[in-house]
Amino acid sequence: MILTHPCARTLRNLITHPWQGLALVVGLAGCLALTPVQAASAWTATLHRDPVTRQSRCLLVSETLATSDGYDSTPVYLLMDGVNLQVVTESELDTSFNDLRLEVDTEPPVYSNQITHKKMILVFDQDMPKLIEQFRGGQKVTVHLRFWPTWPTTQSFPIQFSLIGFSKAHDSFAHGCQPTS
Repeated sequence: MILTHPCARTLRNLITHPWQGLALVVGLAGCLALTPVQAASAWTATLHRDPVTRQSRCLLVSETLATSDGYDSTPVYLLMDGVNLQVVTESELDTSFNDLRLEVDTEPPVYSNQITHKKMILVFDQDMPKLIEQFRGGQKVTVHLRFWPTWPTTQSFPIQFSLIGFSKAHDSFAHGCQPTS
């Protein structure tokens, strides 16, 4: 067999000496296993435009996810300003079923019917210290949203946000969006 490809020598060596190829693969796998992989943070403390006041200020912001609103797709993200947690979307929310809520891991759900800014922001402002504590210790938060129009009725849509990086971002937020060590 004649190999004329630029990698011919390497291929020929792997064919005639398969143990060398196995050693190479095992070595590479070992290197990759020892390389620390850091999960991307799903939260940042950053100067961000407040969707209600339109003023730029230090806010704690989640990653933006897309979800169905029953008819189309809409972006959704979580925003914390120190006083409340806001679920921000570009579709109008429907509170008529009293089922808008969030759940941190397996904790009991927290309900809210408080919407603002053209009915596109759901606000959670009850017991924020407890909610922050749950976020800091949690893995994920699931927000259940329902969108208008109510006829034909659409279901509640669960959107799951990662809490990876929340504690570090919250520490930075507490220091005016300055990085912490």
